[in-house]
Amino acid sequence: MAMSASILGPALKAAIDGVGDKTDRAALFEAMAQAIIDHITTNGAVTVTVTSVSGVTAGAGTSGPGTGTGTIA
Repeated sequence: MAMSASILGPALKAAIDGVGDKTDRAALFEAMAQAIIDHITTNGAVTVTVTSVSGVTAGAGTSGPGTGTGTIA
């Protein structure tokens, strides 16, 4: 599933609701940060496009590192 405000919003609310002392700003920010990290690691998709890699041989095995650009969605 892609990242979504409709999923992240309730996750943030739940994280905030889970903090016992709502005046503890550090705990609130930590809970929100963890909810954001969890959302990205669970729902983020990284797409990398490699334009070309030289010295690649057909078949199974490892062909040396390619480089490209990526986006997170």
